[in-house]
This record gives sequence, C-alpha cells and structure tokens, in this order.
Amino acid sequence: MKYAVCYRSLTGCTKKVAQAIYDDIKEKDKALLDIKDNPDITAVDIVALGYYVDQAGPDDLACKFITRLKGKRVFVFCTLAYFADSTHAFEAIQKGIKLVQEAGGQVIGSFIANGALAPQIIAEFKRMAQSGNGNHHAYTPEKGLRYELFKNHPTKAECALASERFQERVLLSDQVEALKAQH
Repeated sequence: MKYAVCYRSLTGCTKKVAQAIYDDIKEKDKALLDIKDNPDITAVDIVALGYYVDQAGPDDLACKFITRLKGKRVFVFCTLAYFADSTHAFEAIQKGIKLVQEAGGQVIGSFIANGALAPQIIAEFKRMAQSGNGNHHAYTPEKGLRYELFKNHPTKAECALASERFQERVLLSDQVEALKAQH
C-alpha cells in the first residue's frame, strides 16, 4: 500500500496537520507532498488531502489537484480560521468531499481543524473596515478576538486527533475492502 499526505497550506497550519498524519503512518512507502509542487500520485493508493479554506472550500490549486484523485481512497481534512464545529466549517469540508467524489475518488473520512488566519488577510479585512464598504469580512474587534484565539492553532491535540481519525478510517476502509474481496 502506498500513501501520500498531500496538502495546500498558506500559513503553515494545514502543513502542521499533514505532518502529524504523515509522521504516524507506520508503513515505509509514504510521502509528504505539497500540492504547489504538482506531485505525481499515480502509484499512490491512499491519499490524505489537506487544504486551507478559501472562500468556503479548497483554493483553485487544490481544486485542480483534486481532479487527479480518481480511483484513490481519500481522507479529506481542512483548516480554517473559524470554528471547526460551525456550519461554515461543515460546508467547507463538504465542498472538498464533493469535489473528491466528483473526481472519482472514494472518501474514507474527514477532519476539520482550527487554524490561524494569514496576517495579510487580517490586514485586508482591516482595510475593508476602514473603507466602510459593508463587506461581511471587514475586521471588527470581536473578529480580532477570534483571530487572536486561533493564532496558535492547530494545537497538538487537534493534530493528534486528525492523525488518529486518519488511522481509524484507513483501518476501517481496509477491513471493508477485505470483506468485499470475500464476496
């Protein structure tokens, strides 16, 4: 079995989760791959696919990569600077899951982690607030508190849980495949 942990990271948050998943894969045939490097995953069986949330889903480069997941078993994970238990987070992971399925990949599980918002995006949101254009992303002191809270995410606990979830889903997927082979 060949594994690839493929990620798209802006602030390093998604890479941090990807690294935790990669580190816990016991098999020797594994790779940690940055999607921006256009990695070859032709020979890979199982992919852990991570992305930062950009406009409620994967960014354009991650979306393009997802089209190459046909026939792969895929664990989808994402990071975002909003609450992992929110409707927004759920919709963001569902968008990635749907894209994988549309590409012909088999989704075996998913995970959402909080992450830091990029400083350049915070600066842009502050400019929006100053312009008074009414954009819903415009910076407010309340949003600033959330950005401050999430600046140290994902935590070690979040990374460990993502890795645990991946391991469980791979094990379950292997068991399901074995059952199918018996029939």
